[in-house]
Amino acid sequence: MDFLYQEWNYKPVAFVSYGGLSGGTRAVQMLKQSVTTLKMMPMVEAVAMPFFTQYYNAEGQFTPNDNLNKELNRMLDELAKWGDGLKAMREVSANKKAAI
Repeated sequence: MDFLYQEWNYKPVAFVSYGGLSGGTRAVQMLKQSVTTLKMMPMVEAVAMPFFTQYYNAEGQFTPNDNLNKELNRMLDELAKWGDGLKAMREVSANKKAAI
C-alpha cells in the first residue's frame, strides 16, 4: 500500500482480521478508509475472528468452525463478483495509460 498506487486501482479488497473482543474490526474500519484513496473497493463482507486462539487445536493447527467457513465463503464470493465487475474499469485505465 505504501509503494504502489496504479497497481491497486479498481481492485476489490476484502479483510480477514483477528484479535480480542472486537476481532480486529476497528483496524479494518480504518483500513477501509485508506484503501479507497487507492481507488480500491472495500467489501462489506469480511471475516473477523474474536479470541482467535480458540481456533487452534491441541497440535497448534488452525481449525475454523462452520460459521467462520461460511463467512469466508461469502466474502470470497463477493470478492470474485466485484473483481469481475471492476475488470472493465481496470482495462479502460490501462488503455489510457498506454496511450499517454
